[in-house]
Amino acid sequence: MTSCAPLAADVEIDPAVLATQTVIAGIATKNGQPVATGYARLLDSSGEFVAEVPLTTKGGYRFFARPGEWTVKLLTSGDQAQLKVTAVQGANLDNHFQL
Repeated sequence: MTSCAPLAADVEIDPAVLATQTVIAGIATKNGQPVATGYARLLDSSGEFVAEVPLTTKGGYRFFARPGEWTVKLLTSGDQAQLKVTAVQGANLDNHFQL
């Protein structure tokens, strides 16, 4: 079983704590502006749904996950985008989605 836990993307986290975690984070923009309405969905390496979080008012999202292969899928009004990522412990993956 795969597990992860969301934490609001706008919550500050001590860098020493981040060094011990596997974080997948990013920002969604459209026409250079943050997309504040929508969801980020985390899928495991087989494409199975794992978690979903709402985007912040600045278009941000963040997942704490185990190291490995993941897909982040953004779902917004009228748009979708997805990106395959490799999560590594201690490396905060920041992904920028341009819709």
